Amino acid sequence: MGLSTLKNYDDYTFTHTVNVGIFSVAIGRRLGLNKNRLFDLGLAALLHDVGKSRVDIDLVMKEEELSEEEAEAMQADTWLGALNAFRLQDSGSAPLRGMITAYEHHMKVDFSGYPKARRPPELSVYSKIVALAAAYDNATLSRSDDSAKSPDVALREIWEDEDAGFDPVLVKALINLLGVYPVGTCVILDTFEVGLVHAANSDASQVNRPVVRVLSNADGGWHADPPLVDLAETQPDGSFTRSIIKVTDPDRYMINVSDYFV
Repeated sequence: MGLSTLKNYDDYTFTHTVNVGIFSVAIGRRLGLNKNRLFDLGLAALLHDVGKSRVDIDLVMKEEELSEEEAEAMQADTWLGALNAFRLQDSGSAPLRGMITAYEHHMKVDFSGYPKARRPPELSVYSKIVALAAAYDNATLSRSDDSAKSPDVALREIWEDEDAGFDPVLVKALINLLGVYPVGTCVILDTFEVGLVHAANSDASQVNRPVVRVLSNADGGWHADPPLVDLAETQPDGSFTRSIIKVTDPDRYMINVSDYFV
C-alpha cells in the first residue's frame, strides 16, 4: 500500500525504491543475515523514501540548486517517512525498522548528513545498508540520462570518496557482491570481442575478472548463442585468456541489455 502511494506520486521514486530494496537484501545476504532479518531489511528499504509522497513533487523534481527553505522542506521526508511507516502498521504492529530507516537513511556514519541529532546515536545497520544501496542506485538511475553514471564508475566513486560517509565494510560487501564490473556492464575485451558482464567471479580474489557473455567475435560477427567465459581462465603459460580493456555504452552497438537477462 505504501509503494502504491509512491507509484501514484512519481514513477522514478517508485523504481528507485524497488531497486534499493533489491540491492539492500542482496547486501544483507552477502553479510549473512538470516531470513527474518532479510525480511525486516527488505521492508525497511521499500519504505525508506515513502516520506517523499508528502513533499511537493515540483520541489523533488527541481534541477536547480535548492534554496535554504526548499532544502529544509526536502529534508522533511525523513520524519515524514517515519510517520508514514507508522501509519502503515498492520494488526497493531508498526514496522519499527522501517520507521528508523526512513528517519536515518540520509545520516552519514560521521553524522554530517541529516536530520541533525542532538546527540550522535548509533546508526542502525539497516539504515547504513539502505543509504549505500540508495546512493548506488541514485548514481546509476537518473531522471536525466546525461547525468546517469555507468555502474563501474558509480562503484569506483563510492569506494574512493572518503567524505561520502558510508560504512567501508558495507562498501566492500557491495563491491564483492557486484564485482568491479557490475552485472550488465558492456565491455570490450583485449581479444576485440564485445561482451556483457553476466556475474561476479565466485573467487573473491578475482573481483576484477567477472564471468562475461561474449556477444561478438574478434571479426565483428555476432554469436547466435553467446557463450559464457570466465575471465579468470588462463593459458598454459599462465597469462589470462581474455581481459577487459574498457567499458563501453551498449547503445553504441545497439545492444539491449535486458534481452540477455530476462
